[in-house]
Amino acid sequence: MQTQVNSKLGSRIVFWTSLGHFCNHVGNYLTPALLIYLQTDIPLSQTERGILGSVPMIMLAFLSSLIGYLGDKKPLWNKHLIWLGIFGIGAFGILMSIALSFIELLLATIVLGFALSTFHPIAFNYIANLPNKDKNMGILSVSGNFGSAITPILAMVIFVVTSNWRFAFILFSLMQIIIGILFAIRFPNERTEREELNNNGSLETEGVSFSHNQTIVLISLILFISIFRAPVFRCISYFTTVIFADAFQYTKIEASILSGFILGVGASATYMIGIINNRKTISGASRNERVGFRSKTMLLSSGLSSFFLIILVLTPTSESLIIFLTYILLTFFYFLGAAIIPTIISEIVSNQGMSSIFGIMFSGATVAAAIAPTIFGMLADNLGFWASFLFLGLMAFICFVFILLFMLVFRLYTKI
Repeated sequence: MQTQVNSKLGSRIVFWTSLGHFCNHVGNYLTPALLIYLQTDIPLSQTERGILGSVPMIMLAFLSSLIGYLGDKKPLWNKHLIWLGIFGIGAFGILMSIALSFIELLLATIVLGFALSTFHPIAFNYIANLPNKDKNMGILSVSGNFGSAITPILAMVIFVVTSNWRFAFILFSLMQIIIGILFAIRFPNERTEREELNNNGSLETEGVSFSHNQTIVLISLILFISIFRAPVFRCISYFTTVIFADAFQYTKIEASILSGFILGVGASATYMIGIINNRKTISGASRNERVGFRSKTMLLSSGLSSFFLIILVLTPTSESLIIFLTYILLTFFYFLGAAIIPTIISEIVSNQGMSSIFGIMFSGATVAAAIAPTIFGMLADNLGFWASFLFLGLMAFICFVFILLFMLVFRLYTKI
């Protein structure tokens, strides 16, 4: 199977999907970035904070499969689904800016859930069909991680300048609406893509074809890996500012700056591994070698993440330097595996129906991501943050086991 892609067109797709991913993560992580500031107006427990993080993920879990299905069946809708989602994030910000109670915050996050769901299955399918997919998948992933990283810093700056957390939501909403308009105008239409296909680039999928049952087994294992990776990703991204402010007793400004820096380190790790993977593809590595390298990277990511989470459990809160360095290492190694699952999927399944597969993956992972912040918050309220870190460490270890199982099954299938 071979897909020809115009290089200029491919660059446009990468740029605009990456900008859309940036907007998606800014919308997703603006609330946790401002939780420590809105606390004076709307007091929230850690459990309530966790619920605000869970609700949009629940919506995302239910809708991602539908969006992936629509992406395959109605490809002309793809562009419009993405920019409508960006507009929806803008609407969420406006609703948050006028909220006066926990219930009103909760209603706003429901709108956010609808808006977030339109992006990932479609955008990742776009990138999976381009040349240099490892590099481009890294760029797509790092753009979202950069949005997560810069949001707490920008939110802190706006709050310091205006002393008003509501104004931060308004400004971010205006940004989303402007980018949504530009996306609607500038992103290529599906019909344009088909017309501009030529021989400037190619993406080939080679290697042993899997049977239907083998594909189901491999995709099921990847689904379990996604499910157990998701709680760590969501809680690290969502609670970092709160953790440094509440658990480790940093000031609000220090917590925002550290959060942005640490998530920026994670974004750098994602981009770095994308470049390395892409070089292996360009160098002519076989599909089995590419999947093997990616699987080992995920194994390293999950194993070391579990290790560093246990260190956080055992380290007294007074050891601020150890905590800071451990948290940086945790984030770096965890995000090292962030962009790998979509590229493995693209090696196993055909392009036809890939949006649906991505939709199922994101739905499954998002169910876990939806539940995790509430569990994390409840454990922090009732036992302390050490219990929350232990919970994430267990999730990372279970993920480690499923990655090992996937590697064994993949090796078995490719030797048959």
